[in-house]
Amino acid sequence: MKPPPTIGRYRLLDELGSGGEALVLRAVDTSTQEEVALRLALAAATFTAPKEWPEVHPGWVRWLDWGTDPQHGPWQVFELLGGKTLRQSVQSSGPLAWPEWRSFVHQSLEAVKALHVARWVHGDLNGDNFVLAGAEWKLLELPFLRFEPPPGRTALFGSIHTLSPEQLNGVKADAASDFFALGCLYYFAACGEFPHAGASSREIAINRLRFPAEPLAEKAPHLPASWSGWVMNLLALAPKGRSPTMPADETT
Repeated sequence: MKPPPTIGRYRLLDELGSGGEALVLRAVDTSTQEEVALRLALAAATFTAPKEWPEVHPGWVRWLDWGTDPQHGPWQVFELLGGKTLRQSVQSSGPLAWPEWRSFVHQSLEAVKALHVARWVHGDLNGDNFVLAGAEWKLLELPFLRFEPPPGRTALFGSIHTLSPEQLNGVKADAASDFFALGCLYYFAACGEFPHAGASSREIAINRLRFPAEPLAEKAPHLPASWSGWVMNLLALAPKGRSPTMPADETT
């Protein structure tokens, strides 16, 4: 897809990334001359604003504007964040050290809990959803701002590396599904590997449904044992077995 030179009052500069539902571009707001990130829907998708906008949380990327272009469809504008995503950080520099790992855990968990308080479930948390902007981790994708696919195409969300067992079985995601996905990300951030490996998506899914993950304590001995055990709790096969309550001896 070749983007137009402008969308609304935004002059488009270059591509920042793309996914299944949108193209993300660096743009300039011609009314303020500030650089922003503009998400442009792909494949004739649509966007319906929520009836009630949730209160903004500091752990979420800040959205600034939205609209629909007659030719190119719906678009959304966000603050432009520098820094690497969790995936980029781990792949380039290795697993996070204990202080950085704990900071990521605290901030990401609070951002996701805020979604749940606002009665939203994410359902697609993955290594590209969190970016380190300065000293703060921000959640980039917000479920109430998702584009809707065109009629006749199924909306499928969820990275195979973080998809919960119940989602693999066709059950709709809930808060416990998000906690499982966070457990996968915490595991990855601590040791550089996801809990269940495989040569294909199908093999990863089978391994997740049949076998427990290797203990994180063996993969990341630099973490306190209470925290490694807590991550393994988030990876419980049964949703009711996942507790988002962090270890009491390390929460301060």
